[in-house]
Amino acid sequence: HNRAPGTRQGGRAQGPALALALGEATRKRRGVVARAAAEAVASLEAFPHCEIFEVRAIVRPWRQETVVSALLDVGVRGLTVSEVKGIGVQGAKRERSLGREYGGGANDLVDKTQISIVVSREQVQVVCAAVINSARTGEIGDGKLFIHPCVDVVRIRTKERGAVDGAN
Repeated sequence: HNRAPGTRQGGRAQGPALALALGEATRKRRGVVARAAAEAVASLEAFPHCEIFEVRAIVRPWRQETVVSALLDVGVRGLTVSEVKGIGVQGAKRERSLGREYGGGANDLVDKTQISIVVSREQVQVVCAAVINSARTGEIGDGKLFIHPCVDVVRIRTKERGAVDGAN
């Protein structure tokens, strides 16, 4: 047996080795996101007194899982995902991924996924970088980010206002 502890035949990690490998992958991804966040992705200059923003990402449906995972990795605690349709520069071209088709005929709208994240001013750059790094394929149709100022947030259960802090 010349295998590393926690691995099985075929070299796939399991148990503690798998946890270590996943932890390393997460640290690498966070490092990439942190480096990207060092350069400003979004300009917030027009709203100097706004402390809460909504980052709305429109991405390819098959990138949803990767984007959500990246957002959770950088500390996002809440988000909303919606299925949407639209036409942009890509037009109404049909996309194929993992055996599924998205979009279609000449005037058909293209299937996309919208992810909405409300964050504090300090988190906007990191969130934008996480979305870009996880959704980008380099092809037309990768999507768009929209950053909106948010006047306030009110939690229905507690009537608390403002950005999320702690376990609310």
